[in-house]
Amino acid sequence: MPRLEWKSAWEQIRAFFGKYGRYFALTGTAALTVLSVLFFAYALVGGFWCRPMAEKASDSELMDRYDMFMTNEISSALDGVLSVEKVYWLSDSDLVAPEPNQECFGTADTAAELQWLLDEAAEILDGQETLFTTETPIWDQSDVMYYLDETIFAVTWKQKIHGCIYTFSEVKIAHPSQFRRFLAGGEYGSDKQYVTTEMAASVNAVVASSGDFYKYRRQGVIVYDGVVQRVNGWVVDTCYIDDKGDLVFSYRGDITTMEQAQQFVDENNIRFSIAFGPILIDDYKRVEPWEYHLGEVNDHFPRAALCQRGNLHYVVVVCNMEAGYNATPTIHTFADEVAKLGCEKAYTLDGGQTAVIAMNDQLINAVHYGTQRQISDIFYFATALPGGG
Repeated sequence: MPRLEWKSAWEQIRAFFGKYGRYFALTGTAALTVLSVLFFAYALVGGFWCRPMAEKASDSELMDRYDMFMTNEISSALDGVLSVEKVYWLSDSDLVAPEPNQECFGTADTAAELQWLLDEAAEILDGQETLFTTETPIWDQSDVMYYLDETIFAVTWKQKIHGCIYTFSEVKIAHPSQFRRFLAGGEYGSDKQYVTTEMAASVNAVVASSGDFYKYRRQGVIVYDGVVQRVNGWVVDTCYIDDKGDLVFSYRGDITTMEQAQQFVDENNIRFSIAFGPILIDDYKRVEPWEYHLGEVNDHFPRAALCQRGNLHYVVVVCNMEAGYNATPTIHTFADEVAKLGCEKAYTLDGGQTAVIAMNDQLINAVHYGTQRQISDIFYFATALPGGG
């Protein structure tokens, strides 16, 4: 095995003790616990590296798994022993996230009932204000759904706005790795297609949204697992998600070659992209165009958007036809409502029959034509607690 791999692993162990070593003098139990974890990690990683060459994962995947294992296990080992903040995160190489704890899901008839939820979510919100409040006017034919553990807060509800029914799902996560992308078939280019709720269930999503149907549409800059897969950036805007969980945009015409795209990805530490658009909000300002290649922007259709409200804080919005409410917006009336959410950034997702929000494997919004469309991809938010906590 190359010496560099060993050096990287042990450098991380030494770095951890350099950061937290001063705490170990306070308790022998903590030191013994962490040493036990490190010994097990050594055996585990050693086991990976001693496998036959044909079975080995890539160096980056091994170190990614090692980093995730060390962080999660040491965080658990120190829980209740030292006053060290726990950090849990997920590996992008794992297609399936930890299973959420069903006891953390719940429903309420009204927003007024959920002050306790907002109080208990205060730690993960870290001072950020929520769009959802106890005074949010919930559509009377719907319930509020929620999930809360120490790594993710999610609340989903419906409102009647100007004769349309809007479905909102507000999510705050503890670590960027909990914002994830899944492609049907588990790999780029697969011909498999499923409905959003099926894919959400297969990866243990807390909240999931339909994506951009990349396999059907050929526009935009497609990035998956940090690698540029396709570039056709002349006619649509692209939304990227970086290693901090932030939405990063390129406008149509900004990136038109593979070289430009990969340089952009490398410089901005991009994990994956979504290519539909247009961009609705950038730096709190409306920027939607009057004409656009996709989405029949000046016609009335079901709409969907991904919005960023703050650090690791998101809102997914769908406006669709519900029983008794058949109105749908143009992109401009939709952008007007999205702008009122107070989000820094917002990006249009594939609408029409594709537009879906799923929570706990359930379809939340009504769908155009009554059934979900089989598509090629979703993005989703997951708990980072091993085994659902």
